[in-house]
Amino acid sequence: MKNIVLIGGHDETFMHFEGLDFNFIVLQLPESQGKNLAALTNKIHLVNDFSEITIIEEIDKILKTQSIDYIFSFTEDGLLSAARASQHYAIPGIDYETCEICICKPLMRSRLEHTEFAVASKICKTRRDVEAFFNCYPNGMVLKDPTGSGSENVFIIKDSASLLDTLERLNHENIVMLAEEFLNGREVSVETLTIDSQHRVLAITNKQLYKTSLAEEQHIISPDNLDSDTFSELSRYCERLLTAINHTHGPCHIEVTIADGKFHLIEVNNRVGGDYIGLLVELTTGVDLFRETLRFHSHEAESDTTNTQLTHYKFAGSHLFYEPLNPDMIRDYMQEVDIIRLVMGEANPPLGRPHINDDKIGLVVIASNDRKKFYTAIDHLNRLSSAS
Repeated sequence: MKNIVLIGGHDETFMHFEGLDFNFIVLQLPESQGKNLAALTNKIHLVNDFSEITIIEEIDKILKTQSIDYIFSFTEDGLLSAARASQHYAIPGIDYETCEICICKPLMRSRLEHTEFAVASKICKTRRDVEAFFNCYPNGMVLKDPTGSGSENVFIIKDSASLLDTLERLNHENIVMLAEEFLNGREVSVETLTIDSQHRVLAITNKQLYKTSLAEEQHIISPDNLDSDTFSELSRYCERLLTAINHTHGPCHIEVTIADGKFHLIEVNNRVGGDYIGLLVELTTGVDLFRETLRFHSHEAESDTTNTQLTHYKFAGSHLFYEPLNPDMIRDYMQEVDIIRLVMGEANPPLGRPHINDDKIGLVVIASNDRKKFYTAIDHLNRLSSAS
């Protein structure tokens, strides 16, 4: 049985690996231990962070007592360190160069310059740089942390008032931010899985933001998201992108704006989509992105006997809550659809800033094969959230 190192991951992630033909060794943060990790393995190495230095030091210790056959990570914070470790030890796992392109947004823009995936961009190091870029693209710009994730440190600037507000939020002269031309259109995400250089587009996800923030509130996978011709064209576009960045194995979450009949790349991430997008993909396609990534390397790749397969649905959606709601009320409104997950916490203290993804306190995942019932439930969720 081969040894595989996993770096980090939400506790629910570890449910997906039951029955795979591996000895699992997991490097995990102390506060992120959970019952699913404990059920998967007792070989848990606690680390204070997922920095490259910390991960290399811990793997050095492991290699003194046993061999390692593969290194993977399914958490955004651990991806680059896992890829660097694979490169450092020449152990299969995540390709470092491809991972770096996905995580370092300026590098991605540089590599894809003069291709069909190019978007006007510039690194801004001063407030004057930001103002100069805006003057070149008065219809709008996006300013973001070059290595950031989620909705944190992302600003959409469409006029002089939002430009001034953003500059005040930055609050200092010397900055390092990536400016990009704002593309006004419909934004979707594309969920893909590549196995041994063979790309497969699985689903197109519609998303909705929370009120006036950039925090994501809702994701929906549905046959209604795109017509078949557009789906096919977008699939080919994303397959060409994956080839262009030399992505050879594992999931990717690709964000695209559709404007004036053309596709414009926002970013590409070599990971499962955030929140519960991976679960939505599994509910609607039967493909477990986490499990399939590892199964290719497992002796059991041809005979998966797991009992964790979920029922297939035509429609699936997740709704995130940033203000608390009574779970019983949600269940009452969701009676005609299947509730797959429902979690609700307590209210956050006043934030004094726009919400970001990490501020969510609850979620519900629903699925159905009945279009009318599904979208009626989505309408209920939208009204509940607007009233909170």
